[in-house]
Amino acid sequence: NTTGHKQTDHLRTVALVEMAVAFALEHLAPGGTFCSKVFQGGATKEVLDTLKAHFKTVKHIKPPSSRAGSPEIFVVAKGFKG
Repeated sequence: NTTGHKQTDHLRTVALVEMAVAFALEHLAPGGTFCSKVFQGGATKEVLDTLKAHFKTVKHIKPPSSRAGSPEIFVVAKGFKG
């Protein structure tokens, strides 16, 4: 759940995504895919850089169903290098 405090919510969300990335790096089979919702912001670049180092392709998208003012994006990383 979000708290309504943007900075706190961002840090908590990034921490969850970082844990999910760490889990994926440890358990995904070569060629695997990782997908996650993240909030745009300073720490997001570090997550993207980590994914780019371990996956063949990394894309971030904002689907039309997402509110225009929402900072959420979705990251899809394909082709885990192992």
